[in-house]
Amino acid sequence: MVSLEDYKGREQAYVKHVLLERYLEALVHKTASVYPHIVYVDGFAGPWQSANEHHEDTSFGIALRTLRTAKAAWKGKRRDVKMTAILIEKSASAFKELEKLPPKFPDIEIIPQKGDFVGLIPNILSKIPRDAFSFFLLDPKGWRIPLNALQPMLARPNSEVLFNFMFEFINRAASIDDSVVVTGLNELLPSGDWRQQLSQSTTSDQRKEVLVAAFTECLSQAGNFKHVCETTILRPDRDRPLYSLFYGTRHDRGLEVFRDCQVKALEAQAATRAATKVDKAEAKSRQTEMFGSFHEMNENEASTFLESEKNKARAALVALTPDKLNPILYKDLWPLVLAKHVVRLTAVNQLAAQLRKENVIDFPDWEPRRRVPQPHYRCCRKEN
Repeated sequence: MVSLEDYKGREQAYVKHVLLERYLEALVHKTASVYPHIVYVDGFAGPWQSANEHHEDTSFGIALRTLRTAKAAWKGKRRDVKMTAILIEKSASAFKELEKLPPKFPDIEIIPQKGDFVGLIPNILSKIPRDAFSFFLLDPKGWRIPLNALQPMLARPNSEVLFNFMFEFINRAASIDDSVVVTGLNELLPSGDWRQQLSQSTTSDQRKEVLVAAFTECLSQAGNFKHVCETTILRPDRDRPLYSLFYGTRHDRGLEVFRDCQVKALEAQAATRAATKVDKAEAKSRQTEMFGSFHEMNENEASTFLESEKNKARAALVALTPDKLNPILYKDLWPLVLAKHVVRLTAVNQLAAQLRKENVIDFPDWEPRRRVPQPHYRCCRKEN
């Protein structure tokens, strides 16, 4: 498990890795029950700023540990699942570190690749068998990524992606009138009228909403993803977005698991930011007793946000539920809510049950002693 102690001065990476670790643990174990081969692809592996020689605080270190754990767990159940990690890095010095990895993980096939990730895509895809499930992590140091060039990889069946959209830098670049910068942004966001919308935006929140919506649509189109979700990673000591993590999946269950992990990551971010702000304030004043309430206030930022999302999810449940002439199955309803709001399925189930008690939503198939709706239940709005 990742430790905050390894992330002094780069707490935002800790939050990102909490999300990655939790999601990969759930994803790899579950997909290994169906697929004979799991392939993890890190397009910009590094390593960068690793705090220990085992690279436990790097994305690929987390992935390798997860692959090994899942393989051993399934082997104990007499199921042998092949695990492969394709690690790409163009820096010569960083690549030397990747070349040292294969002997340390003899139970996993590790394929280090040196070069530009985009140029290596055909080669990467050739190494992924048709019957494998693949997870692509795209976490570049910069933001100039031609999205259309990634399309063959993103559109690969039986795959998911986590993309680090360098929001702070992209937001700044969007205001720069330079042909090179303009071309780079057009390649990253190749469709939509986002430039016109940005020109009409008057606040930082509006600009963020425009850019997030634009990349969500572009990524969805490029990979034919059913769901694309965004997680905002804030600066540790300021209330400003640093980057956005975009997750793309074609499966409702992937969406369910991601929301679970996203909630945990946001809670970790709130606690980390609270501690960072307190440490900074203490260092400046050399006093400690006055910061207790400040610490508690900042830790509540996640619960406040999540409570707001829960309230929005309740409203969405009502709005998305059709009338009794056109009932919808619950298994088709809950993904519509999770796709729009940062809320766990367990919370949506509870909201649905509460709305039934309030005679707002009807479940004609509700069975005795059931506390929450089941996937096969029909649901519709109650008549006034």
